[in-house]
Amino acid sequence: MSKNLLKLARQLIEYADESIVIKKSLESAPLDKKNYYNDQLKSILFSTQDVLLSFSKELKELNIKEKKKSVKVKVRKKEIQEFVKSHTKKKKKSKEFKIYKSNILSKVSNFFMEDFAFFLSKKYPEFTDKLVKDLTLANIRILSKSYISMMLFFTAMAFPIITAIAFIALLKIWLALLIGIGSAVLTFFIFLKYPSYEKVTRAKLIKQELVFAMIHMSAVASSGATPIKIFKLLSDSKEYKHLQPEFERILNYINVFGYNLTTSLKAVAASTASPGFRELLYGLASTIETGGGMKEYLNSKADDALINYRLDQQKYLEVISTYSEIYTGILIAAPLLFIVTLAILERISPELGGISISKIALLSVFLVIPLLNILFILLLEMSKTES
Repeated sequence: MSKNLLKLARQLIEYADESIVIKKSLESAPLDKKNYYNDQLKSILFSTQDVLLSFSKELKELNIKEKKKSVKVKVRKKEIQEFVKSHTKKKKKSKEFKIYKSNILSKVSNFFMEDFAFFLSKKYPEFTDKLVKDLTLANIRILSKSYISMMLFFTAMAFPIITAIAFIALLKIWLALLIGIGSAVLTFFIFLKYPSYEKVTRAKLIKQELVFAMIHMSAVASSGATPIKIFKLLSDSKEYKHLQPEFERILNYINVFGYNLTTSLKAVAASTASPGFRELLYGLASTIETGGGMKEYLNSKADDALINYRLDQQKYLEVISTYSEIYTGILIAAPLLFIVTLAILERISPELGGISISKIALLSVFLVIPLLNILFILLLEMSKTES
């Protein structure tokens, strides 16, 4: 820094000190001397202005001199392009927004049954609306009209195909027709109930992940991250397989459709299968709207979720211990006693009710016991805590 600039800087400091002293004197001075101090303060301000102008001129002159001293460097255009290319990172294509693509089965089904599907939707809206809602909540990535068309098409195709197969196998037309009708009704029922089953299953899976996702969100929020950044981090982590589509939908509403955060949260909450996740999103939206503390809200929700998770696990362990005793009695001890009894009966009489005891034993070992084990496994799955 030049000598002139240092001198001007010292003058500015002196004027500042003087103005502070005069201002204090002005506050405590009587009314007849206030004008005197005001005049002094004005003169100092004017002097300060002059010094500032001189200071700015000196700075400009100094900058001009420095620029003149700078050495001119010739850089080729090609070198600049290569430098920019080497230091520019390629942006990854966003995978957040996904488009539903129709498959061959849906195309064929729409070709034959699309008009009938539209007719059913208009004629029986209470029937199709529930199906459409279940498809959305189950996150089945197919258009509702295409799903209805597939349901009708496969039901129509099941009757002739199964009837023909049953007739070839049994050579009885009436029995084949009954089997064909039954298969068509079963196909229609499976298509009808599958979205509802998938919705319930998905709600359970989301509930299992939600506890750990809340803890993760609480930790990220404690670091001062914004709500959008929280959902972005959880989506990119790939740790929550069943919650990730929900996070992606929130980000899509914001980044693709231009919704604000609270609207996006409410839209996803209205179409999620999990009541717990729905409550969390509505709570986040109301917290943001009312200006509440995001960190405090997520911390309290994470603590409550962890306590409930531990209680649910304790209940499930108690149920499992009860079922293990039932399993030991019915599917381990009882079959052993039954086989021993059959072995004793075979010594007395080789047949029981016209059926050989050896056949009864084979059927019990290879059919009844495996079937009972399958039913027990299904019972265990059903006993899991629901959302």
